[in-house]
Amino acid sequence: MSLAILLFAHGARDPAWSAPFEAVAERLRQAAPEVAVELAYLEFMLPTLAQAGERLAAQACTEVSVVPLFLGAGGHVRKDIPELLAEL
Repeated sequence: MSLAILLFAHGARDPAWSAPFEAVAERLRQAAPEVAVELAYLEFMLPTLAQAGERLAAQACTEVSVVPLFLGAGGHVRKDIPELLAEL
């Protein structure tokens, strides 16, 4: 599998907070079974962006689209995400 989508959400201390994002990831998997789909979190939850990237690399994914799942364009979106993507 060479194509992948990496969903990237904020994360929270409450584990139930991730349910809507897990649902989005599962719907993508069902809609496009030929595409690897991983969900990663910026903070508080796992996997991290780097861990999800490693999972995709282990699946031989060579083309990864990162889709931020943030509701606003705050500091994380403008500053943290570009830095993390550069590291990835």
